[in-house]
Amino acid sequence: MSDAQHIHALSLPIRRVPVKEQQATVPTDDPADPRARLVVMINAFWQVQALNAAVVLDLPGHLAAGPATADELAQRASADSLAVFRLLRSLAALDVVGDLGDGRFSLSAAGQLLLPDVPGSVRGMVLHVGNLLWPAFGQLARCVKTGVPPPGIKHGPAGFAELETSPREAAVFNQSMVDGSRKVAARAIAAYDFSRFRKVMDVGGGYGAVLAELLRANPRQRGIILDLNHCAEGAQRYLQEQGVAERAEFRTGSFFGPIPPDADCYLLKYIIHDWNDEYAQQIMRRVGEAATTSNAAVVLIERVMPQQVTVTPEHRSVVQGDLTMMLWDGKERTESEYRALLDQGGLTLSRTVSIGEGFSIVEATPVH
Repeated sequence: MSDAQHIHALSLPIRRVPVKEQQATVPTDDPADPRARLVVMINAFWQVQALNAAVVLDLPGHLAAGPATADELAQRASADSLAVFRLLRSLAALDVVGDLGDGRFSLSAAGQLLLPDVPGSVRGMVLHVGNLLWPAFGQLARCVKTGVPPPGIKHGPAGFAELETSPREAAVFNQSMVDGSRKVAARAIAAYDFSRFRKVMDVGGGYGAVLAELLRANPRQRGIILDLNHCAEGAQRYLQEQGVAERAEFRTGSFFGPIPPDADCYLLKYIIHDWNDEYAQQIMRRVGEAATTSNAAVVLIERVMPQQVTVTPEHRSVVQGDLTMMLWDGKERTESEYRALLDQGGLTLSRTVSIGEGFSIVEATPVH
């Protein structure tokens, strides 16, 4: 600003800001304040990638044996010592590690859940979100503008077929599904009577996390996982670890092809939301062709979109799923939309059972 401009600015009349207007511009930490809530949302961006970096470097694994310094962890992770120290401080602020105050860090109870093969592990989810969902959501505006998945996001049958030739990506994806499925499976078992079924086919079941929970809860039940070949080895190992391998088998197949008609429950968890209406109708037809006996049931475990969205954790879970699936040409659906899809397979929606956190069981039976 020049001297002349500065003098002119000083000569301008002072605008008196009303007290209420002044107060409205002061940032607060009150969670009821709209600005504060938005700032919390915005500032959450770094937490996912801090967790992702920790898992990629396997810092939880390196700390599992006991407390260690940043130098020691950097050496084990082949990383820069100062950068590891700075990452550890951020993880301490998130209560993922503990800062012992003597230069050493320890693994917290939350950090334990970033280890593989521990009850409640979220390691696979962190890698899935941090490396797959993160870059995809950077293109959400483009997806909304065009109405189609952004370039570079492989979706539909081609997206899943790619997992057949990408073992590392397949392992991360399938482990993420395991991590996210066990809690939902427990809720489903508590809310719905699966004990009446003789044999359950987990269609598109991945490693079989849901099926394993069902079989453990129902010792007389048998099960089948039907999925692509990239899931076979991981599924067999997982079933063995869960102690149900003697009552379960893996069959290589696709829900776009003939489905074996030798089960009385066809279970599809998080399957239909992956697909647009055209593909979802094809899946329902295949399932309907298999579920032909009078006592057969088709059980979907999905988020069910409400007719009107409200400010609740359940509805946030549903819309989060819907935005995610939009990037891959899928969608979350309302109960009436599921009813129409099931009708395409000769199935009738018999009931919907909420199991909490935005998830529901959608039960259907063959039309006779």
